[in-house]
Amino acid sequence: MKKALTIEISEDSTLPNHGLTMEGDSGSLFFFEGESYEDLSAKRYEIFSETGELPSNGYVVMNNIPVSAEGRETFEERFKNRAGLVETEPGFKAIRILRPLDDDTYVVMTIWENEESFTNWQTSQSYQNAHKKRGTAEGLATTIFPRPSFVTTYHLKG
Repeated sequence: MKKALTIEISEDSTLPNHGLTMEGDSGSLFFFEGESYEDLSAKRYEIFSETGELPSNGYVVMNNIPVSAEGRETFEERFKNRAGLVETEPGFKAIRILRPLDDDTYVVMTIWENEESFTNWQTSQSYQNAHKKRGTAEGLATTIFPRPSFVTTYHLKG
């Protein structure tokens, strides 16, 4: 399985030659896919699922979802069987579902042409269909989530 990592960028950061540099309200982040880079400050992941090529520009949305050890299998099964509706939305560029290797927080990273494309998807019928089981008996049990999820957003700096 392909590996990935994220590094919070500081003045002292040494980064690989290729990857995505992102700027957001919470700071700068570097995303790298591959096996050949080690950084002790990095958050490490396996790419559980992916669609699309990583662009050099766009709007990045990272949905950070803590999942208990007992809930990982159920959570991953849900993503294996997802409808994939987001991929057909105007402005969609790529998605990576990242399985954490060092902690309990999965990341669903979507990349869009721009913020407007993402906002349009959130108000679309596809979004409603993709999330229709949330909070119902058919949805995932909330007990698998030890803490609330949170979203971070960035603009790619190509």
